[in-house]
Amino acid sequence: MISFFRALKFAFQSFYRNIWLSAATILIMVLTLLSISLVGTINIIGDQAIKSVKEKVDLSVYFYPEVSETEIKAIESRLETLSSVKDVRYIPKDQALEEFKAKHVNDPVIQETLEILKDNPLGGTLIIQSKNLEQYNDILNVLNDPNYTEQIYEKDIEDYQTIINRLNNITDRIYEIALVLSLVFVVVAILVIFNTIRITIYTHREEIGIMRLVGATNWFIRGPFILESVLYAVISTGLSLGILYPLLKIISPQVTNFFEGYNLDLVTYFSDRFLEIFALQIIIALLLAVISSMIAIGRHLRV
Repeated sequence: MISFFRALKFAFQSFYRNIWLSAATILIMVLTLLSISLVGTINIIGDQAIKSVKEKVDLSVYFYPEVSETEIKAIESRLETLSSVKDVRYIPKDQALEEFKAKHVNDPVIQETLEILKDNPLGGTLIIQSKNLEQYNDILNVLNDPNYTEQIYEKDIEDYQTIINRLNNITDRIYEIALVLSLVFVVVAILVIFNTIRITIYTHREEIGIMRLVGATNWFIRGPFILESVLYAVISTGLSLGILYPLLKIISPQVTNFFEGYNLDLVTYFSDRFLEIFALQIIIALLLAVISSMIAIGRHLRV
């Protein structure tokens, strides 16, 4: 323990003696961790957006006004027996009319037309959700039964697959750019830490020589340099998380507005998984710092 605390004291002394070099090293490591966090955030946004879009996909089946509720309920019962169907919701014709009026409340032509018409021009509606996007074709095959031709007016499903493909393309491109940026910062961080430790070794060459003369072990000589790199990793992780949280608070409303109607709260995601994110960042930082310092020690400290 005494040797450990001596090595730790030596590491802190070296850190403060080369404070500007230490600050530059920490800055590069913070940028590296933030860029890696950016890659993770892009993945989260993309996955959550696609998941939310998939949850909103549904098939609307519109019936002729003269089709009775009993007939529609019979079709609903058949659909509920399908293994591909997740949920079926029936909207009566009166409710369908009220929702249609609310949707076109700012369209005076439609409102005036509805007032002129005495009878409800709309029929009942079934809203169907499948368990997977690919299973909507199976449901449509059932609804294409010739027995339903005179009952079903229209079947409508929005082209959500196109939306999902576009989201995938956007997130993939941003992900690739962020990944390249992260790799650049990783390489720069390794080079900076390598040179920082090399300069530290050169600065303390006289102390190292004295340690050798008095019989210090190899690990006692190497220890302070490794601990110094660990110090860089710990400080960098703390600063990175300290910057990441307010940054997400700024970005989150913009992301929520962009994906209006979808549940994408980055701050909540960060808060719920804080320990996981902290553990991942500290592991990455320690790997970068310790590996770089070990390479430098191996090349420039012959003990």
